[in-house]
Amino acid sequence: MSRLAETFSELERRGSCAYIPYICAGDPDLNFTAELVRTLDKSGADIFEIGLPFSDPIADGPVIQAAMKRSLAAGFRTKKVFELISDLRKSSVSKPFVVMSYFNPIFKYGVERFCESLSSSGGDALLVVDLPPEESQCLRDHCRNAGLDIIRLITPTTEESRLDYLLSDASGYVYAVSVAGTTGQRDNVHSNVPSLIEKIRGKTDLPIAIGFGISRPEHVRLAVSMGSSGVIEGSQLASMYSEDLDDRDRALRNISEHAESMKSSTKSK
Repeated sequence: MSRLAETFSELERRGSCAYIPYICAGDPDLNFTAELVRTLDKSGADIFEIGLPFSDPIADGPVIQAAMKRSLAAGFRTKKVFELISDLRKSSVSKPFVVMSYFNPIFKYGVERFCESLSSSGGDALLVVDLPPEESQCLRDHCRNAGLDIIRLITPTTEESRLDYLLSDASGYVYAVSVAGTTGQRDNVHSNVPSLIEKIRGKTDLPIAIGFGISRPEHVRLAVSMGSSGVIEGSQLASMYSEDLDDRDRALRNISEHAESMKSSTKSK
């Protein structure tokens, strides 16, 4: 059983859904990223999504775009994400790591080499935002050979006729995009989420994690009540620490308090 499968199985046993923070690697530098992961690890995070910075992040809103821009300006390179994960594993962070990336950095690094490096560093899964499944046979094969789960995105506009195809090789969990558009904070969880979860649930037994717009404890409670197995938060965290980079200790304290409140809202019973 993979680390992701074990995590979701244990959370289900405890009557809780997964709290999954998304963190842009290297924003504003790798030392802070490592401290942020360790802080979130102690504050209740169950799984980490590590974003690989890219110069043209078309699926992301202004907050994550700014985070990626800061990381790249500081000299981030693809190989650094593997060093980051490896170092975190050595510092006793045992939770699953999912790398979320656009395809261009993976292609430039070499698909096989990327998958092997991610696996050997201690990574667990790969989520590629912009690669159509029809074009992903090579990626699927190398993920499988490296023992990596491959996470699929399902959106509110995904047609029923495509669901079987999209989910045929998915593993780990399904990333359900709560609303059409880009990442970013929103006031409410979209009302179409229950029907989206039901649609996916009818095609797979994989856990379903909701992302795009999750930023408050009440969002978590609502997502849990809608049947979500996990909640993914990114823009809110980046917005919080980017306002406090002159006092990183304070930024991490605020993040810790926020994460604890998010995790405490994940209980389903």
